Amino acid sequence: SEGGPLLTDEQLLMRCVEFHKALSNPVRLRIVEELLEGELCQCEILPRIGLAQPTISAYLSQLVRVGILAERREGKRKLYRIASHEISELMRLTRKAISSMMGLGGGV
Repeated sequence: SEGGPLLTDEQLLMRCVEFHKALSNPVRLRIVEELLEGELCQCEILPRIGLAQPTISAYLSQLVRVGILAERREGKRKLYRIASHEISELMRLTRKAISSMMGLGGGV
């Protein structure tokens, strides 16, 4: 097929589990939310999150590995961004749904 090999239902389910597991950590979720505003260098993410560089680096690697983030090099800098519009939209819709469930309105 043109889009690559088709995933079985079980493979798709396991990918969904990995995706949601990656977002189940509050720090990884916060990193993703910081990147909703646009691409950032790891050096810009560090002070926003306030954890040690090796920890942030490991979290970023995990988010790239599962396909939530994409990375690119620009000289010595490593830049990170949300991997797709669908992921950005999912994050916004999740926040809106939770806010609505909590009676806080859905403004995002």
